Formats: sequence, structure tokens, C-alpha cells
Amino acid sequence: MDLTAVVTFFPLPQDRGDPVRVLMMLRALARVRPFTLFVVRRPETTTAQVAELRALLPGVTVHDFVATPYRLNGWGPLGRYQESLLDGMPPWVRTRYSRELHDALRARTGGGLAIGEAAGAYVRDVPLRWHWDKANVLVASSRQDIDEADGLAHHLRAQYLARVSARFEAQALLNCATVSVTSDEEATRLVEAYGRTADFTLPSCVPLPEGHIPCPIDRRLVWLGSFSYRSNLLGLHRFLAEGWPTLHRAGYVLELVGSGLTASIRAGLAGHDGLTVTGWAPDLRPVLARARAAVVPLWSGAGVKLKTMTLLAHSVPVFGTPIGLEGVPPTEATRSADTAAGLADAILAATSDQLDRMAGAALRVSRESFSEAHFADRLVSSLGRHGLLSEAASHEEL
Repeated sequence: MDLTAVVTFFPLPQDRGDPVRVLMMLRALARVRPFTLFVVRRPETTTAQVAELRALLPGVTVHDFVATPYRLNGWGPLGRYQESLLDGMPPWVRTRYSRELHDALRARTGGGLAIGEAAGAYVRDVPLRWHWDKANVLVASSRQDIDEADGLAHHLRAQYLARVSARFEAQALLNCATVSVTSDEEATRLVEAYGRTADFTLPSCVPLPEGHIPCPIDRRLVWLGSFSYRSNLLGLHRFLAEGWPTLHRAGYVLELVGSGLTASIRAGLAGHDGLTVTGWAPDLRPVLARARAAVVPLWSGAGVKLKTMTLLAHSVPVFGTPIGLEGVPPTEATRSADTAAGLADAILAATSDQLDRMAGAALRVSRESFSEAHFADRLVSSLGRHGLLSEAASHEEL
């Protein structure tokens, strides 16, 4: 059966969680069988990056598309919201949507693999046998946005987006044959919201860093994440306000690393002492090699967190909230606390020997549960069981 994969956010560069998961999926499939990839460029995607993606996916036919501009963009947000509503998509999905890609899909036959929430735009009316790989359940994350809204305008906007997202998600689920989620918690959210049982759970994975040699510096902590993701930034500011002062007085320093750092965000962090605001780091190995431990302060968000797995793969002990540690099996590598003060207390209580044992356990759990080989085996065998890959192909390589 022909297989067409659809990706609505170009997976290079690997500057946040979604592109990491997407590229892992595509590379795992490419090792097993040929397929066709339809991918939407980001506004800044270059021809060189398209060529790099093709080189990373031997045997895969790659078709790249640009997102279709809003017809009503001249009216500003009012026009964009009206147009996305008419198209039956949340505005952020419509921003990644390509009408040219949609039209090209209608000529395809066989199976379709829709990767990520925005790819649900094509599931709704293209008659392939679709599998939808979901990073999170939109109706649940949209409700979190309502709870976090500050001010009447933001609250009304969040309520509007929640309604549009729920309608979009429900329609796509009606038209996909199978669906996967990233954690057992997300599977529960899917059942609670739609009465739909996930066909399988597929946690994300991260590559083990080659040549990485940890040389941790005592009392040096790291925070890793995209600054442009609202839940990350809210969690960071809460931790800095409620947990960081105690750690700073004890002599700790905290390095902040990730994409999406703007001048305004940097200015908003300037009032906190003891921070090193690094921003985007093209190679995480030297940054994470010097971290004694990491903090993942999240009170909203869904699914397995790529930041958490990246830290563990680099042998960094992780102190996180239950949401920050979602999908990570019980392991000595992590410590959990519900509050920012609790995270600070847990870090202060950890002895040097305990941190050493946590670092060793971090690498073990990465190899056992989140390795590329483990991910590929689970992906291919699961898709094979549900008819998107032949059984012969499912076992040929793995």
C-alpha cells in the first residue's frame, strides 16, 4: 500500500520538541520502506534545509509546500480569525495550512500518516486510510489556556480558540482510522473528551548524544525549553518567583537555554539575580555537560516532554513537576514536586552522591525507554498491526 506522510512544520532545524519527534518518525519509517512526504515549509525554511532533509531520508520522495497566505490578512487578527473559522481550523493551524498540498493529496491513494495536530486539517476530507499521530489532545490543552488567561480579552480569546479547536479535533478524529498519543495520561484525556480510545501510545524519543562527556559544575542548574511556548514561560516565571530565591541564596546559578528568546523576554528576566540567559544553543552538549541538575517547572502542557528526555539523555538529573515528568517511567533519575518551593527544597536536599546516582539512572532510562531504536520498533510494529505497513516490512529491519 502506498504511504503518504504529512508534516505541517518543517522539521529542520531541530530547535524545539515537535521537529525532534517528527524527524525521528520519518527516519524510522525510511529505514523500513519507501514513502512520500508532503511537508510545509516554515517562513524561514531555506532550499539548503530542504536538500538536507532529502539527504536524511534516503528513498523518500519529498514534496515541499509553502503555507497559503490568508486572504483576509489585510484586516489583521479580525480577518485571520474570521477566515480560519470559515475554514474550520484554529488560527495557528490555518497559519501552517497549504491549499496546494491539500489539492495534491486528493490524487493520492493508500494510507496516510498525519503527524501532529495541524495535520488534522487534511484528514477531514482526503479519502486515504489515515493514522493521526497526536502530540497532545487539543481540547485539554485549550482548557488549560483558558485557566491561564490573564485579563478579559485574553480569556475571551482563549475560550474562542478552545471551541474552534474542539470542533476541529472532533471532525478529524471522525475521519481517521487510527490514532496514537504520547502518554497514558493523554490516552485518558482522549477518552474523556471524545470517547475515543487511542490505538497505541507512542512516546517520543531523543538521540543519545555522541561524544558527550558530563563534567558537571557544583550548584549549576539548567532550564531547557522554547521561550515562545507560553506554558514554558509561565512555569519558568513561577519558579523564579517562588523557588529560585532560596536556591540563589544557597549559591546556585541557573542557565536558561532554548529557542524563541526575544528582547522583551530577556528584559522580563533581568530582575532575577543568578541567571545566565543563553537562549538558543546549536549544540547542547557543552551546555548540558556542565549542568549538575535540571529543573522542569511546568504546571500546564500535555504529553511526554522532549526537554525532559533530552536532559535525561545527556545524563542530567531532572527535578520537575508531575506535568514536566509526564510519561517518564518511575526512575531514580528524577525527583517530583508539585510546587516551585518544593522543587527548590528537593534540589537543596539532594546530596552529591544522590545526584551522581541520578545521572547514571538518567542515561539508563534513556537507553531503555526513549532510544531511537526503541521508538522505531514501537512505531513500525504498531503501524504494521493497524494496516499502514505490511507485516513483512514491519519485521524486515527490526
